[in-house]
Amino acid sequence: MAKLHPVLQSIKYQRTFCLIKPDGVSRGLIGDIIERIEKAGLKIVALKMIQANREQASKHYPTEDLVWVNRLGEKSVSGFETLTITPKEALGTDDTKIIGRQVSDMLVDYLLSGPVVCMIVEGIQAIDMVRKLAGHTIPNKADVGTIRGDYSVDSPAIANAEHRSIHNLFHASENQKEATNEINIWFGGDPVHSYRRAGEDVMYEKHY
Repeated sequence: MAKLHPVLQSIKYQRTFCLIKPDGVSRGLIGDIIERIEKAGLKIVALKMIQANREQASKHYPTEDLVWVNRLGEKSVSGFETLTITPKEALGTDDTKIIGRQVSDMLVDYLLSGPVVCMIVEGIQAIDMVRKLAGHTIPNKADVGTIRGDYSVDSPAIANAEHRSIHNLFHASENQKEATNEINIWFGGDPVHSYRRAGEDVMYEKHY
């Protein structure tokens, strides 16, 4: 078989980071989520259940990035667009920076609330593929057939008003930089395994 260009090689064997959150673990959805990833043709090359510590949880979210924090606030405010109540009435403020900071703190606290399952997933365009399987981060905007669309029903407006993180089961890295950073945070020097999955030649290799 001809050797692929390094750019194409990196796409074929791309790695991403996934995390099943405490609500996914406590609801017994670990197997279902892993099954969806594997049935899509992706390969799990590292897997563990841990109780996160505050350092890991705080590094996982870019809490010092003001653009990211403000984006969280904007996303939270957007959850009130179809409601007859304003963010100020429900949350006491409509300042997206303040709301974003509150939400970022709640995200960290939630990751610490119970065990999580961490995975490194490998395969063709793994980052985009897992994001597609996961669905929109806001459950009611996630398509049926996705992990969040099928298994989560939470509302960001209610979650914010109750001073907790939205329960949306699952996290998947958004881009290569984020994936590399999150793999380092959660796996550090842990081994990542290399093996051949049955059926790889049928899924994405020439076999005739």
